[in-house]
Amino acid sequence: MKIKSIYKKIYEKKTCFYCGLGIVLTCFLALFAPFISPYPFDEQFPEKALNSYSWTHFLGTDHLGRDLLSRVIYGARMSMAVGIFTALISAFLGIIYGLISGWLGGLTDRILMRFIDIMFSIPTLVLLILVKVLFDSFTIISNPELKALAGTLVALSLVSWASLARVVRGQVLQSKENLFVEASRSLGAGNFRIIFIHILPNIISPIIILLTFQIPSNILFESMLSFLGLGLQAPFSSWGVLIDEGWRSISTYPRLIIVPGFMLFVTMLSFNLFGDGLRDIFDPNLKNQI
Repeated sequence: MKIKSIYKKIYEKKTCFYCGLGIVLTCFLALFAPFISPYPFDEQFPEKALNSYSWTHFLGTDHLGRDLLSRVIYGARMSMAVGIFTALISAFLGIIYGLISGWLGGLTDRILMRFIDIMFSIPTLVLLILVKVLFDSFTIISNPELKALAGTLVALSLVSWASLARVVRGQVLQSKENLFVEASRSLGAGNFRIIFIHILPNIISPIIILLTFQIPSNILFESMLSFLGLGLQAPFSSWGVLIDEGWRSISTYPRLIIVPGFMLFVTMLSFNLFGDGLRDIFDPNLKNQI
């Protein structure tokens, strides 16, 4: 399916189009945060601590006098970066793992799939915390801020690849029985060429769809880890960090948690609706099969 055709179908599905537009806008805010935000995310105005809405601080300030709007914009930068990069890393791991398992089959496939079954048997949050704690214990990074960021990236990447690997494996098992694989093999193509030139491009659609669901899931887990004190911490400004800070004063200053919570909710909803629209575009019969 050509890119122009995909864009046309996305535009025809208004919900998918507007959600995609919202995702692009959020990524734009995250990428150009230093130029868009009115203040640096860590600049403090102690005399303006916990001020309400004003012309100088549109969303008010937090308990240290930091501009909430600036921290939300920079929070989008950190949360989106964590969500997207961990999804890409886990996609690389899942694709390679799934390709090997599905193509080799037999005993290798059974062993690799049993390992994934073991990973699925452990609750995701427990596994995330376990990987994060192990990384923090054995890493040689001395900077606590960089250590927290690297630990979050590693934990999310190592936990979220398994579901993608299972999908890729199933697609490879189905694709390698097609006639074009036999034709390629009869023309002398090696395994590497058949896998990466012929099979992988034909199974890229479900991978893209799964990634659109994986990114918001990673953003949510990053927020959960930060809220529990195991992820990013101040002075980093992610939505999870802001929600953690706002939770402490939810009864007196609810806007401190409502604003980043609303941004997290809208972003996750946009990704999920966008992914649902892509699923219908790439496989319109799937909706009727469920």
